[in-house]
Amino acid sequence: MAEKMDNQPKYQTVDGVAMLLLSMGEDIGSEVLKSFTHEEIKQITHAMSKTTDIKAKDALVSLTGFFDDFRKHSGILGGTRNYITNVLEKTLNGNLARDLVSEIYGDEIRSHAEKLAWIPPDLLVNDLKKEHINIQALLIAHLPLDYSSRVLEQYDEQDCHELILQISKTQVLTSGLMETLKDLIDRCKINYHSGGSASLQGSKVVADLINRYSGDKSHLFEFLHDQDKEVANLVEEAMFDFFTLFNQDLETINLINDRVSLEQWAYALKGTGKDHRLYIINSMPQRVSMELKENLVRIGAVPVSQVDKARKEIIDIVKELQTEGVITLNFANEPRLT
Repeated sequence: MAEKMDNQPKYQTVDGVAMLLLSMGEDIGSEVLKSFTHEEIKQITHAMSKTTDIKAKDALVSLTGFFDDFRKHSGILGGTRNYITNVLEKTLNGNLARDLVSEIYGDEIRSHAEKLAWIPPDLLVNDLKKEHINIQALLIAHLPLDYSSRVLEQYDEQDCHELILQISKTQVLTSGLMETLKDLIDRCKINYHSGGSASLQGSKVVADLINRYSGDKSHLFEFLHDQDKEVANLVEEAMFDFFTLFNQDLETINLINDRVSLEQWAYALKGTGKDHRLYIINSMPQRVSMELKENLVRIGAVPVSQVDKARKEIIDIVKELQTEGVITLNFANEPRLT
């Protein structure tokens, strides 16, 4: 959006950019607007809201300036990450090249992360808490500063201190971490726009109510299925939440342990609290519990998709045991972690 005049850059005004976007129409204008930062979008949309009674002369000045800029563009495309990395590795030694690329592409992640600033901090934290703390810290470090401070306020004191410690540690932003962060950013945006958290919350509340219902639950579920099968399925899924397992007595947990492998438990317990992990570990014989502890350390940080997969596998096993009459789950939401 800039042109050279007397060797000095001359930028189009915010009002000019607003007029240009208005001339593009809603579909194209919205796509272009996505390329601006959070703060720039606020400035531009504010200018758009004040733009009325546009004179042909003013529109012509704005549009002509844009096409002049476009015509003077060199046509040389920007360097890709691979291109720049290869050039630097041929110029510098490996470590220096990686560090410099990490610094350069930290700006790229910040650009992506800025789009999250529209999400209420408490909703974003709900998604972040499903990730390994190192990934949480890395993403928070790349959020706009004023927004990241509001995000940290959503954590309890201990977790906040741990996140700040992780943020303070130097990390090389590898291409693998870049893709992980981009994927997380995209999922957070999708979850917010789809309203997934809100839709599941209602079914979870109903599930908790049904768990405490003293009447005939089979008749109640028949009614729900007759009225709305989709809602009935959501409620049933909510009743079989992974964390329901920690409400079960040791006899039930031992029966579940007979069908669940140590590897499944190791992945599924990632992201749970210390008390939850110890409840499962202490339910096992000493030799087996030691092996589970070793597995937890060995696999290290893992993608949330692997954790979700392991938890689903365990829940499917638990459902089978419940259907077979081997176990009877306690849905009263009364933790047995003493």
